[in-house]
Amino acid sequence: MSLEQPVGAGPGARAYGSDAVVDLLRAMGTRYVPLNPGSSFRGLHDSLVNAGGNRDPQLLLCLHEEIAVSLAHGWAKATGQLGVAAVHDLVGLMHASMAVYDAFCDRTPLLVLGGSGPMDPAQRRPVDWTHSATTQAQLVRDYVVWDAEPSTPAASVADVVRARQRALSAPRGPAYVSLDAAVQEAEVPAPLPLPDLALHAPAPPIGAEPAAVARAADLLAGAERPVVVAGRIGLDPRATAPLVALVELLGAAYRDDRNVVAFPTAHPQNATGDRDLLRDADVLLAVDVVDLPALLVERGHGARDRQPDAPSRPPAVLDLSHGDLGLRSWSNALSAPVGRTVQLLADPLLGLTQLTAALRQRVDEADAAPRREAVCRRVSALRAQQWAAVEERWDDTPVSPARLVAETWQAVKGVDHLLCLRNTRTWPEGVWQFPGAGSYLGHSGGGGVGYGPGALVGGALAARDRGQLGVGIIGDGDLLMAAGALWTAVHYGVPALVVVNDNSSFYNDEPHQAEVARHRGRPPENSWIGMRMTEPAIDLTGLARAYGCWATGPVEDPAELAGALREAVARARAGAVAVVHVRVAPR
Repeated sequence: MSLEQPVGAGPGARAYGSDAVVDLLRAMGTRYVPLNPGSSFRGLHDSLVNAGGNRDPQLLLCLHEEIAVSLAHGWAKATGQLGVAAVHDLVGLMHASMAVYDAFCDRTPLLVLGGSGPMDPAQRRPVDWTHSATTQAQLVRDYVVWDAEPSTPAASVADVVRARQRALSAPRGPAYVSLDAAVQEAEVPAPLPLPDLALHAPAPPIGAEPAAVARAADLLAGAERPVVVAGRIGLDPRATAPLVALVELLGAAYRDDRNVVAFPTAHPQNATGDRDLLRDADVLLAVDVVDLPALLVERGHGARDRQPDAPSRPPAVLDLSHGDLGLRSWSNALSAPVGRTVQLLADPLLGLTQLTAALRQRVDEADAAPRREAVCRRVSALRAQQWAAVEERWDDTPVSPARLVAETWQAVKGVDHLLCLRNTRTWPEGVWQFPGAGSYLGHSGGGGVGYGPGALVGGALAARDRGQLGVGIIGDGDLLMAAGALWTAVHYGVPALVVVNDNSSFYNDEPHQAEVARHRGRPPENSWIGMRMTEPAIDLTGLARAYGCWATGPVEDPAELAGALREAVARARAGAVAVVHVRVAPR
């Protein structure tokens, strides 16, 4: 690991406003502060290095502010702890704003520290007028859970404490605190006392109303075809055991929400990938599903005026989540209307405990056995279909995305690893054998392309610190938006296996263009124009090597893929950031 150790560092005889913030970050257990440097927080930067010794927290230099916040985002999801990042005033916050929005939609606890001001015009240098604002937090206020612009050193400490408390309280999300440049640099007569963090703890989990629990348990106990779907709770390793217990008790079918893993892949009741599962359900229990309408109604790529596909007899919907708490009016994210038969407004883990206890009083194991057997037969047939689909395209050239996933799984299955990122549209369910929650970090939340590189490095950093290998399958477009994250990983000794799923296109939009053209009676064959990254083809292998990675490719012959991945895993386990560039088919 690269630890940039300062010379002669120590708090010294004098104390400054930013020293107190660093003391607080250390008391909060902050390990890392990814940042892109900015003069508006030069006081904080100095305190981290020369008063804090650049250790706990350690600075992580990033080549763009969006990478810094995305790195903190990925680290927070991998650890369940508060991620911290620092960005320059105004211009840095503008660069970082997409990453802040991703974290907001993804309900990830972050503390984003920004420089600002100085508030006193007499202390501003010429550039400070360009880079300061009356209310800097206005840039992100609509998609953070809390913000503050403290005007004294003591207020800076108090506001960071409050930001931590709010960011880690449900529903979680990013908080922004702007530290006035003059306040950071102001000398204080003595080190500021820090508050007792135990007295400012995040809010405890809330439980569901007993009457709602009873009604939900009655509906599930009386269901003929119950289905359980879990969402963002899949980031918490504690979730798998209670989910499995509830599903087995009911004899229900289970599926993960999109881009989530919360259940063991090999479990005989895991029907993830079964497109008809919800259409056949009579009762649906949705556990921490952040976007419930998207789960229930699939609109697809068709004409906007076409009615979305919905079950002819929709199931009774039991929503166990934090519901609409934290919903903001500025963004339409997560605000589509949804009908709920029962709303279990609760912490998902606590609510699962309550609901399972109620079901044990209502469900007879003998009655559930036929349902369980039917689900197991359905899942067995599903697994055969899923593998047949992979095998059908096994020898495709370019490499099929399904084979890319299967070969990567074979290369890492014997290694303790964390899957930080994966292809979404082309992911073949049933191939990667997940043990359950906490084994995959999900996607960006806000759909921001460019999230992946930083988040992969943040997840791999957390994985490294607990003895795992970070693994990511990343699209070429996502990588190219923030490829500088690779340098940060190499510089700070964060080993990772990075597999580039290169279809040479911003392909997500090609089906949209084709659909619009067909709807208008125009040639869908032109859908590639303005999408393809060819002529010249981008040398992603050379790009990765330029950042210091070990890299191989492009791999175009599917027969060469397994060998390239085996070597890359060996390199990564020896400490490298190993990049395998693979040319794949679009679908």
